[in-house]
Amino acid sequence: MFTGTTPPEVKVVLQDIMSRVDCKEVYVACSGNFNCDKIMHGLGFNVHSNDVSLYTKLAADIVLDKDTTPMTCTNERFARIFDQWEEHPYKKLIEVMYVMSISRFTSEKNIYEEEMLQAFLEKHQAYYLSTREKLGKGAFNFKIADFYFGDFVDFLKAKKGSGGVGIAFPPTYKGGYEKIYKAVEETFEYEHAHYNLFDPKEAEGIHHELLTTDRNIVYTDRPYESIEEFLCAKIILGKGKHSVYLYSSAGERDPKKYFIERRTKSLKSKYTTIPPDFEFKEDTKITCKLVEVENVNYYKDFYMANKVNYTNGGDLGMIFFADGLAFGFCSFSKMQSTLDDLFCLADFVVNSHQAKLSKLLIMCELSHDTQMEIARKYGEYYKAIKTPVYTKNPVSMKYRGVFKLQKREEGKLTYIGEFGKESITNIYKSWLKKYKK
Repeated sequence: MFTGTTPPEVKVVLQDIMSRVDCKEVYVACSGNFNCDKIMHGLGFNVHSNDVSLYTKLAADIVLDKDTTPMTCTNERFARIFDQWEEHPYKKLIEVMYVMSISRFTSEKNIYEEEMLQAFLEKHQAYYLSTREKLGKGAFNFKIADFYFGDFVDFLKAKKGSGGVGIAFPPTYKGGYEKIYKAVEETFEYEHAHYNLFDPKEAEGIHHELLTTDRNIVYTDRPYESIEEFLCAKIILGKGKHSVYLYSSAGERDPKKYFIERRTKSLKSKYTTIPPDFEFKEDTKITCKLVEVENVNYYKDFYMANKVNYTNGGDLGMIFFADGLAFGFCSFSKMQSTLDDLFCLADFVVNSHQAKLSKLLIMCELSHDTQMEIARKYGEYYKAIKTPVYTKNPVSMKYRGVFKLQKREEGKLTYIGEFGKESITNIYKSWLKKYKK
């Protein structure tokens, strides 16, 4: 739901450290998405939280069952949208989440961003209701004692002498908060937190003071010589990612040193594809299965051209199999779908010696099996599949004869295909008869 993450390896180390301290109070600075706060609450600590973002402040209000954050939307377009949303304790937070989500597409740099922006604007009510439902399924099932809306250094210094342990993961680059929440700042008026702009260049001195004068844990993405005596963990997250360093003066019993190196997986999808020389026979069994869309996007990088990178999204994936091996992939966007038409972001097949394999895929997409698989899983009985084709050609040979050309625009064709009553087995037999050489 929220932005920002704490690596799971860091969570494990924090749990181990805090399981061996003799205090009841924990002060979590830069709470962000409350990952650390949830862990500490689960360990039985009385948690005091802190941040400077409107986003986290509104989430804290929900957890504390308060409304301490008056705010006004100054963007007329968004204000008209928000006025249509019914009142709810989550409404203000979802307004901020909506702005953060839609801001990725407001530059409208390509057709994908234009269409995503339009979908967010047209389906704002669906976004509000679905997000509210998701948040209601346990996002706030934890407790904090209070929330300090201000500078994290002041927050940790103020608890000095309390005997409690502070935990902080400050921004890793100058103006970090400001860059992440720029769209929010341009859209809402509210009473801002007072804080000093954190500069990582000055971090070493701040961390040194926190660790030498009180009980605190700091984790950061760079090592510091002056506090090396407090280093308790180094976590290597892998290629292209900064390692994480944990420094602790929490005073735990039997302090330990940790060195963790993340193992990267060579395969991010559990599904295996057909070999290039796979032979499609009369007794080959064709099936389909709904999957996490990441399984489709993983193979997209291997089998699709990246002329327009609009296929790494979606919230619904489907794979088509021949004798249990994947040969075709589809990703769909419910956000861009209508009540009747399911919007297909991408469909593609693996590299194969078999001609017309793409025809088999799009024919199977329109099978009764596909339609019912989606209906059973999501309760949505779509009547057709709609998909864009980005080309300067007057027609798409891939979809021709199976889907109908619905709309022709400059550089883009829109095709639509209605679900039929034919089973995927009968469709395969028809394809074999027509296209198998």
